[in-house]
Amino acid sequence: MSESENEPTPGTSRTEAAMRELRLRAERRQRVTSSLPPGTPATVQQLVQELQVHQIELEMQYEELLTAQAEMESSRNQYADLYEFAPVGYCTLTPQGEIEQLNLRASQLLGVPRQHAVGRRLAVYVAPHFRAELATYLEALTQLTQPPPVFVQLLTAPHAPQQVRLEGTLAAGPTPAGPPSLRLALIDVTEQHQARLALERSEQRFRILFERNQDGMLLLRDNHFLDCNEAALRLLGLRTKEDLLGRHAAAFSPEKQPNGQFSMLQANAYWDETLRRGFCRFEWCRLRSTGEEFWEDILLTTILDPKSDTPLVLATWRDITQEKQAAIRIRENEDRLRMALSASETGVWTIDYATDQVYWDLRSQTIFGRPFDPRPTPFQVVRDAIHPADLACVTEALQRSAREQAPFDLEHRIVWPDGTVRHVSAVGKIVQSTPGQPGRFVGLMRDITQRREAEEELNYKTQLLEHILVHLPVILSRLAADGTCLEVVGHGLRRLHVQDNELVGRSVFEVFPSLTEPTRRLLAGEQVAFLDVAALGGQTLYYQNYGFFDAQRQQAVLFAIDVTEAEQGRVQLQAEKEFTQSLLNNTVDCVVALDTDLRITAWNARMVALAGVPEAAALGRFFAEAHPSLGLIPEVVARVRQALAGEASALLNWTGPSGTLTLDLNFVPLRHQEAVTGVLVVGRDVTERNHMLAEATRLKLRQQQEVLSAILTTQEEERRRISESLHNGVGQLLYATRLTLDTLPPSEQLRTCQQLLSDAIRSTRAISFELTPSILEDFGLELALRELVKRIPPQALTIDLNLSGLEAALPRPLETTVYRSVQELLNNVIKHAQAREVFVQVAREDGMLHVSVEDDGVGVEDTSEAGPGNGIGLAGIRTRVGLLGGTFTLQSRPGRGTSITLTFPVTG
Repeated sequence: MSESENEPTPGTSRTEAAMRELRLRAERRQRVTSSLPPGTPATVQQLVQELQVHQIELEMQYEELLTAQAEMESSRNQYADLYEFAPVGYCTLTPQGEIEQLNLRASQLLGVPRQHAVGRRLAVYVAPHFRAELATYLEALTQLTQPPPVFVQLLTAPHAPQQVRLEGTLAAGPTPAGPPSLRLALIDVTEQHQARLALERSEQRFRILFERNQDGMLLLRDNHFLDCNEAALRLLGLRTKEDLLGRHAAAFSPEKQPNGQFSMLQANAYWDETLRRGFCRFEWCRLRSTGEEFWEDILLTTILDPKSDTPLVLATWRDITQEKQAAIRIRENEDRLRMALSASETGVWTIDYATDQVYWDLRSQTIFGRPFDPRPTPFQVVRDAIHPADLACVTEALQRSAREQAPFDLEHRIVWPDGTVRHVSAVGKIVQSTPGQPGRFVGLMRDITQRREAEEELNYKTQLLEHILVHLPVILSRLAADGTCLEVVGHGLRRLHVQDNELVGRSVFEVFPSLTEPTRRLLAGEQVAFLDVAALGGQTLYYQNYGFFDAQRQQAVLFAIDVTEAEQGRVQLQAEKEFTQSLLNNTVDCVVALDTDLRITAWNARMVALAGVPEAAALGRFFAEAHPSLGLIPEVVARVRQALAGEASALLNWTGPSGTLTLDLNFVPLRHQEAVTGVLVVGRDVTERNHMLAEATRLKLRQQQEVLSAILTTQEEERRRISESLHNGVGQLLYATRLTLDTLPPSEQLRTCQQLLSDAIRSTRAISFELTPSILEDFGLELALRELVKRIPPQALTIDLNLSGLEAALPRPLETTVYRSVQELLNNVIKHAQAREVFVQVAREDGMLHVSVEDDGVGVEDTSEAGPGNGIGLAGIRTRVGLLGGTFTLQSRPGRGTSITLTFPVTG
């Protein structure tokens, strides 16, 4: 049968198509039977086949019936679970309102078991005043209309009424011919109902509070007035709400607030803050309708409006104009008081005798040298800060003030926590708040330390002046405007045989004719300073005079100081200075004297010749300006500073920038009464001396090199003689012995002897080669070093040899020294370094020969001693290198290897 035959033809029912499909599947599952005997007619076979197909078809129908029954049972169980345990009550009613069926939730809402509710009217469980609404709703359902849901109250719990929402529909009855059924859903809305009632009550209370509040109450949306109460209208002086509603929150406000912000922008900023935080409180300056300015305290609170997406804001206005004006007056008074206290540097302090606590401000605590602490302080802290010598008088003054109600006024000392003593002035009085109770002491304090110190300083200076006038050679004169002496006192009068004030009333022009000209200038208002010379009894006296004119008192003041000894000393000092300058100018050394500011105070003739700067031009100038090539050199400056610190030093063989002159510079501190007052720089020309020393050194070095050459030549000759003796003497004997042994019959002892002789012959040859490598004399340093490296077994040490610039022959002592040094260094590496690899480089370039031996061994800790081997050691290498004018450098770190570098000058 083809697949096209399986498709239902037009006009066939769905049932016929399903039966045909079932038959085709049965034919596919047909079981072939072999029970028919051969020769059975075809009709019989066809009949049997049809029966088998029919049997299979019946079996398949039974299987599908079982499957369908299981699916229906599962669906029914699911429906029963959803219906029974749904959170919403479901019930089925007759058109008369009787309950036919209900689920578990519905029976819980009705408050009765299901079997008791079935057959009873639903209205029985509804509150009487809701039954009419229920009947109307059920009647509307039976008339095939879909009315809106209805809310009813159940009688489940009279003390806690339960509200439900009913939603229903009309459905077919249990039998096709029977009446239809009403299906209802009972949804518990008790909480929503209670919340709605609470909201209504809250709105009612809010409206009463809003209208009757004595403060201004306003509602705003989008920062515009939506509603207000009568108090808000009274604040603004408005008659009706229409004058305010709909306007911006900044209405009836000045253009700018007192803080300088625009009212519109500031109001928008407060609105945004309210929406962000939920509330905002601030003070606002507003204008009444008459233009009068007043202040209000505003509190904005966000209110969620369920009827709109935009929130409402409740504004509470309270008139604070009087409080604001009072606060401004108080603040102005406080500012004036604070300015007065600050200007007078006065602190306020209070003693509460009830608690024995002191309340004091920042300035008071600062006066006592304490960090500011806003908390009260025990009075004992203040008592402890009073100077012990003044504590008794302060205590007595406080007690008398409390006993007699007298003002407290006292100056005393206090001691800061760091031990500093300060003077304070304290005033105050007792304030009695309640009769019979301990009062409070209110006082002011001021730090008068500077005033007391100034007074003490003035007293000291007065006493000092009196001491000077009594004991020092000073004369103090006060002259009237006409030159009459008002006061002439001082110990300086004694040398003139005049007593104090003996000249009062006399004219200064008469007493001291030599002072006529300067005195006239002094009385004319000039300040004068002059030296007066007087002759008395064959003795010359000198007086240094200073004077000024006091315009306020219209009198002149003249001080005269007897400087006779000083002038005599100056003359003597000038003579000594001239003598010293003569010595300095005739010495062969360069001499410079500097003061502590590095200004030149002495400059001899040798320095004039060296620097090309005359003495007059150099004196008083900075050393670095007068001689930059010397005064700016860092090492010179450092030693000058060292001498100013009191330590002498020297800078030997200083050549300076020119390089043509060599000086030995000595820096000596100049002292006066153990104090350093300057620096003496002495420079000696040692150019010729150094030339002579250099020539002597070169001559000595040449002699040493000649001696070394002779020593090395003699040593090499001796090595050659020993080498030839070993090779021609001992070597030939050993070789002859070997030939003799070769003629003997072979045996184990003979072979052992032959091996020992072979080793002895090789050792003899090696020693002979090491003593005098003939290849060094015959072929030069390069081949000798390569042969030396070849003779070291690779398993003993890996050597990396690098040679360059050795094509030309070197001086024989130099070649020998280099060869012996490399040989000794390699021996040391093999014996002591424990190295795996060594790098050897010998290079000649730019007139220098560089030798480097570097290994990766254990390193060398002490480089000053010779090596422990049999060679010349490191000390010997140092000596050879030094005698040839070379340098020896060793760098080593324990565990990181050793690097030795030799550098030789190559001549010729």
